[in-house]
Amino acid sequence: MEEEYEKRFQELADPNILEKIVSCYRPKIIGEENNIKLLWCACLSKDLPRDFRSSIIITSQSSAGKSTLVNNVLKPFEDDVLDYTDFTEAFLKRSLDNLNGKIFKVEQMEKTNDKKQISMFSFKFLLSEGKIKVGLIDKNDKGKNEPKIHEVRGIPVFISTSTNYNIDPETQNRTFLMQVDESEGQTKKVTSHILQKYGSLKLNDKWIQNLEELKRYTESYKEFAHQVRDIAIPFWKTLDQIIPTSNLTIRRDLEKILNLACVLAFIHFPNRIKIANNDGEHFIQDQYGKTEKNYTYTLIVEPCDFKEALKIGSQTIKQTLNKLNQSSMDIYETLVKLSADNEDGVSIKEMANETHYSPNRVRELLNQLLNSGHATRERSSTREYLYSPTEKKFDNITTKDIIFSDQDLKDWINSEIGENSDKFTVLYPENS
Repeated sequence: MEEEYEKRFQELADPNILEKIVSCYRPKIIGEENNIKLLWCACLSKDLPRDFRSSIIITSQSSAGKSTLVNNVLKPFEDDVLDYTDFTEAFLKRSLDNLNGKIFKVEQMEKTNDKKQISMFSFKFLLSEGKIKVGLIDKNDKGKNEPKIHEVRGIPVFISTSTNYNIDPETQNRTFLMQVDESEGQTKKVTSHILQKYGSLKLNDKWIQNLEELKRYTESYKEFAHQVRDIAIPFWKTLDQIIPTSNLTIRRDLEKILNLACVLAFIHFPNRIKIANNDGEHFIQDQYGKTEKNYTYTLIVEPCDFKEALKIGSQTIKQTLNKLNQSSMDIYETLVKLSADNEDGVSIKEMANETHYSPNRVRELLNQLLNSGHATRERSSTREYLYSPTEKKFDNITTKDIIFSDQDLKDWINSEIGENSDKFTVLYPENS
């Protein structure tokens, strides 16, 4: 079984597989390398055990390229994408059944709660509990009303975009917060890319060929994902020393960060240690019910997977930990700078002149800082608000070295398998 698995998934053994994936998207997406990788990880997580699934909300200004990024990254996964511009509570509760293995995509998520915060409403329960169970009154076959129970099961991957930065905390707790690159340098890359497209013959476009390659990758990962029963992080005690605990929401955010490291280990699974269940399981191979016995695996995360997670998701993880988008954290630095010469506080007009943002945009970002406790405001004698920074710091996770030796790993494996060593086989990659 192991030999056959090696042959089937040999092309995924490239240690630079994520770079190859990013390069496949270059005919459609310029820049945004880390965002492509993070979205790819989230999409692949749909087929892993439910505890490892990740969801993402991308908040940026209009025309920043959110839809272009999402729509193109999702192309090779399109058979498993449920694509909506909106959905009602009734639709969610009545029309769907099992969402395991699905990507639920909502374009321009703008539905707000009574606090004008964008919210997933009942979808939040699905992402946390894997189930929505509701009592309904519906007509039966004879046209009479009768009580019914409808249940939506499964934990999908939820991906959405929005121009609204005011997000319901319960929604934030269940998703990564991502922002596309809004820098002037990225704008220059995008405009050059557009001009190049108009100056090139379509017959030289490699996108169709690249898309087929991406689809081949997704099918290979999907096939192996069904054999994965668990993904473990043996160096968890080392991580315990570097995780910030000043913010209560780390209790939920930590799982999202660890899940990203687990998905990265899955992406590199041909080069990772696997613990195989010697009993295996029978898997259906075709529409006629033919089965084949294969191993099931526990994948072992390496420290380099956690470091790669922090590198790929550096901006997104910082935004997720602080419940702020990058633009708000950037404008905080401007507020600190201007406050040094303005003890009474800084006006929106002064912030707009310094940042070249519109006053409305500045107000929107400052409101995020107010809500997160990173800024205060008071009315001046002229009745305008003056803003000042607080001393509250932004949380982040450092990338300092994680010390975990081969002997530490062997000790962990022995402690976990223990008396069950005859039931499991530790499989080491060829290049280890």
